[in-house]
Amino acid sequence: MHATCCLDPRPAAPALIRWAVGLLMLTSGVSKLTNLGGFVNGYLQPAFEQTFLPGWLTAGYGYALPPIEAALGLLLLLGVCRTCVLLLNGLTLLSLAFGQLLLKNHGTVANIFLYLLMTAAALWMSAEDRWVLGGCGCRRRTAAEL
Repeated sequence: MHATCCLDPRPAAPALIRWAVGLLMLTSGVSKLTNLGGFVNGYLQPAFEQTFLPGWLTAGYGYALPPIEAALGLLLLLGVCRTCVLLLNGLTLLSLAFGQLLLKNHGTVANIFLYLLMTAAALWMSAEDRWVLGGCGCRRRTAAEL
């Protein structure tokens, strides 16, 4: 006789992906928030000087990005509004990839696309993810509503 695990892997898999991406986003956002001026003025503005993006847009994006990353990360870790947050996280990752493409940082773009793939997988498997807090009025449609 062999022992069986009491843990169903179907809800565990998307939760693990969601937690991994959430931890990435939370730590990324918090680390930038600790030196927000240095991030925007010391890295972002000089890096994007040679692109077609205007400085005011780059600065605005730089000041908005860290709290958005931190909030998305925390919401993903908790599982609050999971589907909506996963979609917003994917869009945020696409915006990061766009910037890195402009800078011709193709290795970084590949990493971002890996995180985007993880986000898409968690989104695709979200119906199986039961380890969430719920919230924000996002609800599943019944078969009759489809």
